[in-house]
Amino acid sequence: MRITPRRLVGHLLCLALSSLATAASVHAATRCVALGGAYGCLSSINIAISASAAGDVVVITDGHYAENVVIDKPLTLTGIGGGAVLMPAVSNPNPCPGEGSLCAGASNIILVQASNVVIRNLTLDGDNPALTSGVVRDGADLDARNGIITNHLTGIPYNNLTVTNVTVQNIYLRGIYASSGGTFTFDRNTVRNVQGEDASIAMFNHGGSGRMTRNTVSKAKDAISSNWSSGVQFLNNTVRQSGSGIHTDNSGGDGVGAGDVIAGNRIEDGAPGAYGIFVFVPYVPVVVRDNRIAQVEVGLSVFGQAQAVTTTFTDNVVDGRHTPGTAGVLVTTDQLGYGQNDVTAVFTRNAISGFENGFVI
Repeated sequence: MRITPRRLVGHLLCLALSSLATAASVHAATRCVALGGAYGCLSSINIAISASAAGDVVVITDGHYAENVVIDKPLTLTGIGGGAVLMPAVSNPNPCPGEGSLCAGASNIILVQASNVVIRNLTLDGDNPALTSGVVRDGADLDARNGIITNHLTGIPYNNLTVTNVTVQNIYLRGIYASSGGTFTFDRNTVRNVQGEDASIAMFNHGGSGRMTRNTVSKAKDAISSNWSSGVQFLNNTVRQSGSGIHTDNSGGDGVGAGDVIAGNRIEDGAPGAYGIFVFVPYVPVVVRDNRIAQVEVGLSVFGQAQAVTTTFTDNVVDGRHTPGTAGVLVTTDQLGYGQNDVTAVFTRNAISGFENGFVI
């Protein structure tokens, strides 16, 4: 019997589906999605999700899929073969200037409104060649406002969101965003060209706790950050060509969880005016250690504090642009429009070079 390419792909797909189902759960069903319903699969990601039960696995074969996907139950969404690309079916990157991420009409590639969701091995591209928004950044026409985002408008803290080995690119406002106050793991993802406006953020958490590890971010207004967190670990990430490297705002402000830890990251080749790492108004102690920062305007900084806590900076290596007006370290009571407050910081064994000013207090 002659093995045709179609038959071979179908055979490999069956083997992969069997393996994924076994790995997920002996009770989990596995559904596949393929363009045109090939290989006996479903033709739509949303149809596959609708047909799934909690805990099921949805496998997406190679191809370009134009869908605004909604995940409303616990499941795994995974690509197979390395060529599954999701694009928005609707172009609406900024229907509400100055408003929130999930404003009416916003185009989201994946909207998560369930706990225990896993997204992996996919590419999300906010530039659908069949659509035109007129918002062009880095040569891409941005159709999607958000890449992956949890639905905080429900008021439910969705937990255990895992995003791994996913590429998210050409997004207007939020690349990967845990916005609902739940728990998350973002590991080994690549996010680039998230710079629709000054408030754009490539990877973001609001109100929750989790880990952002081994991710690579480039060409973002704000690369990796967290606001009102209940404990986030930013570990071993790489940031390039962005306006801000990594920062934490109001850590522990909701009165729960540990302080954020920013460690082992590499930040380099910042955009004009770029900050490396900064800590803004912490409520609990924050630790910044073992990071490598190069080619930024301000290397390490801390802005005020909400309570009597100490931010520690240890064993960081920072090299500037060797230009006027730059600072290796900035410690200030200024809270950037929210008044002034005391600030306490300890710096130990840091190497600061290449700035007009080493320390500015």
